[in-house]
Amino acid sequence: MVTVSFVSVDDSYDIVWQASLGNYSQLFAGQGAFWESSFFESLVLSYGIAAVTTVLCLVLAFPLAYLLARKGGRLFKIVVFLVLLPFFTMYLVRAYSWLLMFGPSGVLNDALLRAGVVSEPLAIFDFGVPAIVVGLTHAYFPYMLLSLYASLDGIDFSLVEAARDLGASRVEVLTDVILPLSLPGIISGSLFVFVPALGAFVTPRFLGQGKVLMIGQLIEERINSLYAIGYGSAASMFIVVTIVAAFAVAFRYVSVDELGGV
Repeated sequence: MVTVSFVSVDDSYDIVWQASLGNYSQLFAGQGAFWESSFFESLVLSYGIAAVTTVLCLVLAFPLAYLLARKGGRLFKIVVFLVLLPFFTMYLVRAYSWLLMFGPSGVLNDALLRAGVVSEPLAIFDFGVPAIVVGLTHAYFPYMLLSLYASLDGIDFSLVEAARDLGASRVEVLTDVILPLSLPGIISGSLFVFVPALGAFVTPRFLGQGKVLMIGQLIEERINSLYAIGYGSAASMFIVVTIVAAFAVAFRYVSVDELGGV
């Protein structure tokens, strides 16, 4: 992929093995400034969606992971089973289920119409960025939950009780004791969510309904419609660089064993 990102394709769709930066310059080419190019807009949008998805997963998973670490036992088994149960279905089916649930002809709208609550389908799930974020959060939530649980379960909670006995408030215990000790889980969980969310393809395709063009869709579109494999390779390099940078940052705080999760 690295090599192809520096070559071009002629009119006969044969690769011209002559190195150039043409594919990279085409990424930001357009009628206006570089930030108005479709690639730059898709890249920024993908970063934003991946970041929001990661934050949502963290906010939703942390309280549950903390509860599981404190209670454990049977509760842990039940929650993990319920969280992992959707994983026994195909990823495509899980994305499509959101459409069936909240779409204009979905279960929720159908129930409201039958009950006479509304006279026409509501735009409950206006397909676009919000729908994609919800779908990705649902898809990658278990990665965050298990990473956080693995980290929180290793905390000596007598430190929390000691902090409380010394007069620390609940907020101070959270910020000064729990969060620093669970930092490896936060970093590894964020990594496990952010990276696949950045390169997501199926969820944006189904839940974006053509309104959103993430970087994965842009690459697929250019390769399938124009056979622009050089352009696609150059665009993919930005995802690769992002992944390498994310892992480099993660390894500054988390060991390989901690990245392994539970």
